[in-house]
Formats: sequence, C-alpha cells, structure tokens
Amino acid sequence: MRIVHTNGQDKDFYGLCERLDKSLNENTPGRKEAGMNSLSKLEQIKDVFLLYKGKDVIGSAGMWQHDDEWCELIRVFIADEYRGRGWVGKLTKKIENLAKTKGYSKLFLRTYSSTPYAVRAYDKLGYKKVQASEMKYQDTFPKELAINELRVFMEKNLK
Repeated sequence: MRIVHTNGQDKDFYGLCERLDKSLNENTPGRKEAGMNSLSKLEQIKDVFLLYKGKDVIGSAGMWQHDDEWCELIRVFIADEYRGRGWVGKLTKKIENLAKTKGYSKLFLRTYSSTPYAVRAYDKLGYKKVQASEMKYQDTFPKELAINELRVFMEKNLK
C-alpha cells in the first residue's frame, strides 16, 4: 500500500468521488434531492491524499481550505473491502499534519448520522461533535429536506 499526495484534478480522485457519491446517495435520504454531489469544484481542491494497492486506488482524503482560519476534511472514502483496517486514520492523519503545517489550528468535517461507521471512526480519531450553529460555513439546503436532520458536524483541535 502507498499514499500519494495530489490535488483535486487527479483522475483517480475523481473516480473515487463518484463511488463516494453513489454510496452516500444510497445511504442518505434526501441527499440526491438536495443536489449534493462529490464532483462539484473538485478542481479547486489543492490537497488530496490517495491510497493505492498496487495500481488500484482504494481510498482518499482531501482538505478544503475555506480561508486562513477554517480548513475542512473532505471526500474521505475507503473501498468497502478495505474498511476497518485503519486506513481512514492514516489518511486523516496525513491531512491533519498538512493542516498544521499550513498553520490551521482546527479541522472540521461534515458527515451523516446515516453513516454511523463514519461518525464512530472520526470519534475514535479525536473529532468531537459540534452544533451546526457553531460552524462558520453553513449548509444552505431548504429546511424541509431530510438531509438537514442527518447532518453531523465534527471538529478537532490540531494544537
């Protein structure tokens, strides 16, 4: 296994984001109706770590730099057959170290209660749930969408 540092323009990253989208749409009611997809603005993502087994890409984690203060862990995905082996932790640690190097003191993420395995994994990695109102960058979906009730916001202090 090897981890490669790239960016959002990487074709392997794009392919994983398509798989992530499919998985989230199957598990998260209202997500598709909200017009959410993992393929928007990928080219703007400056930092991505991809996990390879041989020539096959099996995992990813990206960092979205909102501004000089806010940094988000995004597009975390591990192929089903490789889950539960600590790869999310290894990719997330790469993002955390990069965020620290770039001067960020906190890293936040958004996930869904409909993916409890993700919430558990981030909890084990030291991320704590926060209220949506504490987030500087708010989701702007219509209030009637089920997706709003499923959102889970988490953050971790990096210092």
